[in-house]
Amino acid sequence: MSLDLGKKFLSQKNFKDAEKIFLDLSKNNNTFEINYNLGVINFELRNIKKSFQFFEKCKKIDPKSLNTYLKIAYLEQSIGDIEKSLSTYLKVLDINARDIRAYYGIFTLNPNFLKSHHFEIIKQISENTNANILEKFLSKFLLSKKEKNERNFDKELAFLNNSHNLCFESKKDYNIQSQKYYSKVILDHYNQSNFIDNNEKDHLFNDIIPIFIIGLPRSGSTLVEAIITSSENNIPSFGESAFINMGVLDQLSTKILLEDKNQGTFNFKVNEFKDFVNKKYSQFSLIKSDVNYFVDKSLENFLNIDFILKIFPKAKFLHCHRNLKDSIIGIYQSLLPDLSWTHSVDTILNYIDNYKKVMKYFKKKYPNIIHDVSLENLTQSKEKISKEIFNFCGLKWDANVLEFYKRDDLDIRTTSNIQIRNKITSYNTNKYSKYYNLFKDYQEKYPWLK
Repeated sequence: MSLDLGKKFLSQKNFKDAEKIFLDLSKNNNTFEINYNLGVINFELRNIKKSFQFFEKCKKIDPKSLNTYLKIAYLEQSIGDIEKSLSTYLKVLDINARDIRAYYGIFTLNPNFLKSHHFEIIKQISENTNANILEKFLSKFLLSKKEKNERNFDKELAFLNNSHNLCFESKKDYNIQSQKYYSKVILDHYNQSNFIDNNEKDHLFNDIIPIFIIGLPRSGSTLVEAIITSSENNIPSFGESAFINMGVLDQLSTKILLEDKNQGTFNFKVNEFKDFVNKKYSQFSLIKSDVNYFVDKSLENFLNIDFILKIFPKAKFLHCHRNLKDSIIGIYQSLLPDLSWTHSVDTILNYIDNYKKVMKYFKKKYPNIIHDVSLENLTQSKEKISKEIFNFCGLKWDANVLEFYKRDDLDIRTTSNIQIRNKITSYNTNKYSKYYNLFKDYQEKYPWLK
């Protein structure tokens, strides 16, 4: 067994396989790298206490490891301990005042935590010709927020555009392949695959009703997840696992690499997909024998509904949505490095246009298992809409679900992490209206923008 194999398993989200390797290695060589990887693995498996323990070991081995402090700060942030997280990010800056990752972490805790003297250093990092690409795109992103706060919207958009371009370039090959997948490959197969090698009587988790939250980022999906998992049903959530998409991509990957655009119907091996997904979900201790539900908030699963139903025949889908113009601006003003299509208005619009076509198809095909959840309606009529959600899912509603922000065990790992720890507030219909002029050149191509 080797470190490289453990790292490979970790990158593939085979967390249990990776954990076994690193635990075996730790018996004879309890190094920083082994403990660090065990900390990451346990964080991914949502074993927060164990994750903290391994990173504390890392601190003892190397008290000045910036990566360790950053991981601990993010752990503290994910469970809502803002004070500790801020303190840990500031510890990073005590060691290295120019670590842009710490400034970004502080911003995600609360934009107001960044002061003028912080932005002076961020500006210096941005202008440093020797800065690496991560330092460049994060510093420019943060400077865009400074300009937004000062209502210099042209400067904000200039910095934001620069940041997105650099972020795309930081993983250019991956992003190009990803763009091909979302703009071409998956669109050829979401409704045209031929399902083979399928034992209809042998469904994965046959008695479980998974709830897949789907849609676009920044459309209220984290809010819906928090409400559902706060019920007395003790429903676990895998967050944005991406397990389904990984399973589909595992079989479609050859299509991405091939240049032939007329390859005919795709033969999708259901049993192979079933085994792949089963291995991913089964790593976790989240699914209990007395719990018939789980939540997966991988938003891209709107593309994978047919694939999902082949192995989860009782699955339900909550489609979170909001004003599309607001979605576009909200996505563009965020930094989502792992989503290749979020780095320009052009690619966001193209993705959303495809999303609209796919959702129209599946809502017509499966009208009884897809339930629309409007963010506007949810925030304005939270009790009514949350009851509708629970009724659709076959769950018992109680008023406590709307007090999710009081939970001590709320583990949120998205850009909505801090926002979700407060009461639900009414939708601000004017929040993004000042940016709507960005769409004037696109309305002919995308009539739904009008």
